[in-house]
Amino acid sequence: MGYKNICLDCRKAFNLGTDFNNIKVANCPECDVLMKLMDHKFKPPKKGDLKKWQVVKYLAENGFIYQHVYEKIEIESNIIVSYQNYTSYPETLKEAKDFVEKYKAQAIRK
Repeated sequence: MGYKNICLDCRKAFNLGTDFNNIKVANCPECDVLMKLMDHKFKPPKKGDLKKWQVVKYLAENGFIYQHVYEKIEIESNIIVSYQNYTSYPETLKEAKDFVEKYKAQAIRK
């Protein structure tokens, strides 16, 4: 378990450990494409499971790197006052599209 760099082209994940201070994004050692940094909660699908990798790619491209996403967030005067219930990440591309639309405010944007 730990943060991971994943190559969405090669469908490979590389463990980086749990110390966030030593985490950095790098290029894939096989195809030299810039890899995506994923949260430590991410569990990569098997390399041959193309449908699940499509879901991972869609979510990552839309700012969901398997960080905690909450069912309900209460905001008062532009300040978050409470979070309630983690939601599960989707399994299919259709579910992923609905998920991104519903939780787009919680996406990580750079």
